[in-house]
Amino acid sequence: MASAYFIFVFLASIGLYQIVTIPARLKGLWFFNQPWLQYIFGILTILGAYGWFFTSKGRNLQSTVEGAQQLGLFLGAIVASYFVTAILSSIIQAGTNAQDDSPQEHKQQDLGMEALKTKTLFESIAARLKKGKEEKV
Repeated sequence: MASAYFIFVFLASIGLYQIVTIPARLKGLWFFNQPWLQYIFGILTILGAYGWFFTSKGRNLQSTVEGAQQLGLFLGAIVASYFVTAILSSIIQAGTNAQDDSPQEHKQQDLGMEALKTKTLFESIAARLKKGKEEKV
């Protein structure tokens, strides 16, 4: 039951991340370039997770998942789904966001989550490391 709950929250979180990144314009976390595909993928992932979890056999068996354990599983699943989303979107978008170094690239807004509006996680990390090397020299 614990692993099923983890997978359920993990899949639903991936779908939710795909939906909430559209109004936030965090294109670095998108799996698809079209927002309507993002919505469809997100909704289908959430519905699939709920459908699988609540219709699976043996669902009403006595469970040994306690409240603290359930909280740990929930938090672990949403953190894991964020990292999987960031890694998958970086792999999917590899090479498609080829941007030249412009003066705008080194603004303060390019730190943290704001960087994901124009770059993937891997691109943001690489730009940050490059900037760190330039400052040391």
